Amino acid sequence: MKVRILSAGIGIFLTFLILLFYETLVLNFSVSAICSIMVYEIFRMTKIYDKSVFSFIVSEIYAFVFPFLSISEILDLRLILTMLYFICLVLVLLKNHEKIRISELIFCVSFCLSIIHFMTNIIYIRDNFSPYSLYYILLFLFISWLCDIGAYFVGTRFGKNKLAPKISPNKTVEGVLGGVAFAIVSMVAYNFIFLTVIYSDIHVNFIALFVIILIGIVFSILGDLVASIIKRQYKIKDFGSIMPGHGGILDRFDSLILVSAILYPIIRIFPIINK
Repeated sequence: MKVRILSAGIGIFLTFLILLFYETLVLNFSVSAICSIMVYEIFRMTKIYDKSVFSFIVSEIYAFVFPFLSISEILDLRLILTMLYFICLVLVLLKNHEKIRISELIFCVSFCLSIIHFMTNIIYIRDNFSPYSLYYILLFLFISWLCDIGAYFVGTRFGKNKLAPKISPNKTVEGVLGGVAFAIVSMVAYNFIFLTVIYSDIHVNFIALFVIILIGIVFSILGDLVASIIKRQYKIKDFGSIMPGHGGILDRFDSLILVSAILYPIIRIFPIINK
């Protein structure tokens, strides 16, 4: 427990430092580094790395570069980069077709693409929701992590009924309910402070806020369960070991990936804060 808390404390401190400079390229570099580490964890899990180092290298390049490409470019460099990436992967398959099954390469690459694109939504939030982008970034982070924190402590103390024993034996119904309750209460407190104290003169769409919080919590739980399914099928406990007591970077960001994938397009259509 001490190792877990210490590791979490270091992670929170680093997140705080990154958010101090979120308006600069520090955020781009941070998302790029997170994506690169998660790509490594995926290639290590699927063992594609052992069969084709080149596919790993081009995937790392893609993961590192993509968060720096703006969504508003007249010439969409993201599309060009993705096209070059796929060309490289086709060459990999042609050269290593006897060692690499197309199904495992497709899974590995699609997983990497999903992570990179959805995590880069954090950059798009900063670029498209100024001057309230920090509010949305924190909203995504809190929705993703608060439910998990609440579920862990409530489940450890009161958990008895297994939620999905064949997927994640440690998750309990009590833990999930406790996590949802903790997340809702925390999100109410966060939004009260941010929207009525810090930004007291703005118009807030409370219906959109309520719906977004509920959707975010649901997909935070689903993201965690999907990650558990993948780990169970590959017979691993964690995606990595970079965070003692927690596992890998992907273990910590599995919920955020799905939350950012779902909520970013929603808030583009139904913003919580009306300028």
